[in-house]
Amino acid sequence: MQNKSLALAVALALGVISHIPAYAATNPAQVTTGASAEELKAMHAQLDALAQRLAHIEESNQRLEQENSKLKADAGKLASAQADGDKSRDAQADALAKTQAKVSASDWASNIKLSGDFRYRDEQIQRDTKSDQSRERLRARFGLTAKVADGLAVTLRLATGADDPRSSNQTLGASGTAMARRSVGLDQYFATWKPVDGVTATLGRMPIPWFRPGQSLLVDNDINPEGMAVNYQNGLFFGNAYGIWLSEIATYSVNPVTGLQTSALSKQGNGANYAGAQVGIKYPFDADTSLTVALMYANCGGCQNHQPFWISQGSAATTSQISASANGNSTDANGNLLYGFQNTELAAEFNTKVIGLPLQVFANYAKNGGAKNSLDQAYTAGVLLGKASAKNTWEVGYAYEKLEKDSYFGQFVDSDFGGGNTNTNGSIIRLGYAPAKNWTLNATYFINKLNNVGAANPVTSPQDESYKRLQLDFGLKF
Repeated sequence: MQNKSLALAVALALGVISHIPAYAATNPAQVTTGASAEELKAMHAQLDALAQRLAHIEESNQRLEQENSKLKADAGKLASAQADGDKSRDAQADALAKTQAKVSASDWASNIKLSGDFRYRDEQIQRDTKSDQSRERLRARFGLTAKVADGLAVTLRLATGADDPRSSNQTLGASGTAMARRSVGLDQYFATWKPVDGVTATLGRMPIPWFRPGQSLLVDNDINPEGMAVNYQNGLFFGNAYGIWLSEIATYSVNPVTGLQTSALSKQGNGANYAGAQVGIKYPFDADTSLTVALMYANCGGCQNHQPFWISQGSAATTSQISASANGNSTDANGNLLYGFQNTELAAEFNTKVIGLPLQVFANYAKNGGAKNSLDQAYTAGVLLGKASAKNTWEVGYAYEKLEKDSYFGQFVDSDFGGGNTNTNGSIIRLGYAPAKNWTLNATYFINKLNNVGAANPVTSPQDESYKRLQLDFGLKF
């Protein structure tokens, strides 16, 4: 506005000045005392130049105003675009966060593996001196394994059954428990760590941590020992070492004068463990044929003079019930185990194919160096043709087993063969068929002789008493 006012003032001045020469010509006397004509002409020229300069400045101002308006418009567009960009980036960040959350959730799910099985069993038992027993039993197990980090995992499995370490079966309509809810307990809970390739360390309640051949029944399949183990595998060679707790080292009362315990607390005061080491080799002859041989030594530290470690009647058990819980092993007058168990064990398994079917032949032998009698050897051998796994596959097998009285730790031996006792021998016949994948129908028939040496009772349990047990199983896995 000031530039425009100045230009207007200059223009008026120029207009006035432009009339001065004419006025001077008509009135010479009146202008003789003022500026000369040349001075006025020069002044006029200066004012004209100034007007042109002001006009140029005005044009420049107008151009700058236009450019400024454009810049403002461009700045507005840029700010709008930046705001849109910010919104877009925020949306992309939110989408990325949601995607990462989904990926993390997927990773978590992929680190969890679920497994389980269900079995319904019809069982018939016949003995010479007892009435026939008929019962229906079921077993259900559900577990998961969670990957914690590379090489580190935790496994947890629940199973039916009470506290019996050799069985997770539940008998339907069992005496005094008809229609009652069935027990479920922690069957396995252990952590595994793989510090380097070929080495696995396990802590907790775990599956049996040593190699067992074929269908050997020297150790019950339901046994899940508690302790620690290290397993090694390198090419053809493997090794296993383990330490299992059977009972804690408990406190007990001591006579202050003699320094001796005040009661026969050998049944629980002195802790016991079962430790061993195994070395073996698995040699593949071709893709279908291999031979595995392993040698193991195990020692039950603290077993001798200790009562059996699991007694169904608990602390209320009588001496005879305590002794019976030894499952065939020799006991003293108080029911405590008479001998220790220092077993040397040899295992062999041969696998191949015959007429397109899997064929397995196995043998297992053990000798107890802790027994102070001649009843210190156990052995089993058998064959299995076929494998009931994929749809419409089948298997048939036969095995023979003999367990001398103090040959093996009685609370480990199979709970079905010979009624779950040592001092027995006999045959096992197996049949199996898979109508579909993860669905099997099995039949197992035990034809055994109890009390091979001596007699628990000449009347109620005579020497070489006949013992027959038929199991028909319907099984599902997932």
